[in-house]
Amino acid sequence: MMQADYGRRESKFKGASGIQKGRLLGKASLVPKWLLYVAFMISFSLPNLVFSGRHWFDTLHIMKWFVTMVPIGVLSLVFGIYLLRFGAKRTGFTFDPFGLVWILLLMLVTTQPFFVNLSTITTYAKEWFYFASLLGVYLLAYNLCVDGRFHRALLWGGVVNGAVNVLFAELLIRNMNSGYPFILDVPGNYIGNTAQQEMFGLWMAMSVLNSLFLHMYYVGQPAGKLGVIKVWRYKIKIIVLINLFFLAVNSWGLWSSTARGGILSMLVAFVVLCLGLLRNGDKESLKSSLKLFGVVMLFLGLVLYISANIGTGRGIALVDKMQDMIHNPTSIGGRISIWRTSLEVFLKSPVTGVGLGQYKWNFLDGQKLMYQKYPELINSQGYEWQFTYWAHSEYIQWLCETGILGGIILLLLALWWLYRFIRSLMSGERLPPEALWGCAMAFLLWFDALFSRPFHRIENSVWMALAFAMANRSIIPEKFRRIEVDSDLIYRCFGGFVAAISLLGLVFMGGGLYGDKLIYKAVSTPGSALEKQELLQRAGRFLMSRDDAQEQLGMLYIEAGRLQEDAAIQLEGARILYMSFLKRPTSKLLFDLMNQAQLLNNTEMFQVLAKYLNPGMFGIIPSPIAISQ
Repeated sequence: MMQADYGRRESKFKGASGIQKGRLLGKASLVPKWLLYVAFMISFSLPNLVFSGRHWFDTLHIMKWFVTMVPIGVLSLVFGIYLLRFGAKRTGFTFDPFGLVWILLLMLVTTQPFFVNLSTITTYAKEWFYFASLLGVYLLAYNLCVDGRFHRALLWGGVVNGAVNVLFAELLIRNMNSGYPFILDVPGNYIGNTAQQEMFGLWMAMSVLNSLFLHMYYVGQPAGKLGVIKVWRYKIKIIVLINLFFLAVNSWGLWSSTARGGILSMLVAFVVLCLGLLRNGDKESLKSSLKLFGVVMLFLGLVLYISANIGTGRGIALVDKMQDMIHNPTSIGGRISIWRTSLEVFLKSPVTGVGLGQYKWNFLDGQKLMYQKYPELINSQGYEWQFTYWAHSEYIQWLCETGILGGIILLLLALWWLYRFIRSLMSGERLPPEALWGCAMAFLLWFDALFSRPFHRIENSVWMALAFAMANRSIIPEKFRRIEVDSDLIYRCFGGFVAAISLLGLVFMGGGLYGDKLIYKAVSTPGSALEKQELLQRAGRFLMSRDDAQEQLGMLYIEAGRLQEDAAIQLEGARILYMSFLKRPTSKLLFDLMNQAQLLNNTEMFQVLAKYLNPGMFGIIPSPIAISQ
């Protein structure tokens, strides 16, 4: 079986990785081992289960960011301090080609504020710290060899998390979540605590892949481990049965999600995993994995059968979506108009890009240009007016935000990695189990990224960084796995930079948490307009909450002006809201401002805003309030 065979070659694989444990630990570790375990377990296992709740202004994301990024930030801070103090010779830290290109991409987006007209620095800062956090995960996982029991513990955390999300989704779809404040309050939606159908389907696909890998590992355990054959076999059987239970639950959730991107991505990852097993000569493990995949397909049949006979509709919806892919392939699941709009966003600034995190704030401008170029397609192909934060393809969005240079670097990196993966399959070197998992998970996420946005959800993208770290320790040629730099000063400077950035990121997050609470207090608790104004102005002092505070301040002025029947106050609120719209144009702000322009009889503002809509969607009707004034 797979693990018995791998167990006999364990020392060979560690030598082939180019990262020796003795060398790595040396006289000083990069981080305390207990801190690595705690931080990674929190960041990988909890975020898809938590959400902010009704006592925060941001009711969804801010706690997901906190649970994922703060442990990584603390870990990176300690890592940077240790590297600064001890250097690479004592800690064994090293760079690799993949990590260096990632650092190059981070440097590229770091320079954007100097030559790109960013819509809002707040969104840019959020995305920058997000990107830097993933780089930190990669460098730590690559250097600290997160494998063996610890790697399996992380997979178990993801598997259990997925099963709990299925339970939450089943309660939500039956409107039975009202008594559980820890479940996202979106009854009627099969999304668990992931908050979005595509992301739920992706998380289920990742959980299924983790279960498949765990099964192949445990069924291959050598019988005589621990010296107590019967006891060990008994324990393994229990573990295998528990994993099979979670696989069944998560398979049910995957098919019930009806998320085509997640389902197809899981199938791609399974094929990659089988190719790795076949190349390694693990025929027994390959047979076992194919049999186990039958469990996944069995639950597809159950979903379809139950839907047909009981009428739950999940299987019917899945079949309808699959048929749409066949009958309307050119619509790309309704994404073609978004991609045409994305082309206009790209053409707005093709060399430098519109800036990291700025795609969403350029969408309405791009859609306006798209409709001007393709007016005949609005009705004939169902190009409805819309607003979205995402390009529904990570590669297209990256190209829009970083321009041609960023797109070329990413493309070359992806092609190089794919070439190394193919070469590793064609070579005679066997891949260790963690590398097989890493390759499969990388394919899963990067295939899903063709049609979705897995890299814009930190709770999912940390798994991408881990997967590449696991895979690259084996598929990168041995002579390139450690890129040595003669001067230890360079490593120490890098450590100091990492420590400084980590500390700055923790301060940024802390200010965002406090500012979010101030905004929540201003908009949800009784008080005078002056008290709420003071709260919002205080929230605006923190970079992370500045834009939200400004928008709510405009709404406060408008509401106060309406209650006091003071057109001047309303006009000031509309001005503040308009400034927010120029930074972050959204459909909600657009229609709010158009209503205010009509109420205030501000024809000029109304006509400027109306240009974002389709002709015929609006008309100027004199307001009774404006006439009376």
